[in-house]
Amino acid sequence: MLRAGPPQPREEAEIVFGEFCRFERWPDIPIHVLAGRDDRFFPIEFQRRVARERLGKAVEEIPGGHLLALSNPEVLTERLLAYGSGLTSY
Repeated sequence: MLRAGPPQPREEAEIVFGEFCRFERWPDIPIHVLAGRDDRFFPIEFQRRVARERLGKAVEEIPGGHLLALSNPEVLTERLLAYGSGLTSY
């Protein structure tokens, strides 16, 4: 069963738009890139290019739109749990 969020969501902090990212490298942990193949806000071709150029990673595409947690929560959860358990095939 999904639970709803608070009736009045809090305002987002503006700091994310005014501060530069201060870390010098990605943490030394496995990095995976999941993307919704039906995302109209960030098309899959754009996400593939950014993942390749910035992370040197391929995108694992799953069915769903921009907000995978809402458009395909079951498959997203399966993938995240598989990553957490170290499984490499789905």
